[in-house]
Amino acid sequence: MQIEATDLPDVIVDQAPAGAYFIVTTHDHSLDFSLAQRIMRRDDFAYFGLIGSKTKRVKFERRLIEHGVAADRLPEITCPIGVEGIVDKAPWSIALAVTAQLRRVREMTAWLGTPSVKWLRAAA
Repeated sequence: MQIEATDLPDVIVDQAPAGAYFIVTTHDHSLDFSLAQRIMRRDDFAYFGLIGSKTKRVKFERRLIEHGVAADRLPEITCPIGVEGIVDKAPWSIALAVTAQLRRVREMTAWLGTPSVKWLRAAA
């Protein structure tokens, strides 16, 4: 895992290796959308998690489609992030829930031998 604190997050997205895991957790919805759009231009990431509510997901899905993202790719976005059942919004709770979810995704990827977005696409 590598945390990228940068003023140029688009560059980080573009330069990330195939199979990268992206977690977008900013406090700026416009930046979140810009990063989501950029990540969805790629088809080689293993995971894309976006912090937010189900309402944010619906709004982002609509906007992503308007910006050319195919509707059948939307299941590749995990939003809200974190394992189900943990509803506490404290930062440490969110971190724990996301860590558990990432562990699950990594294990499923290793078990299936294919990047997780590929099995998400297949399940959609």
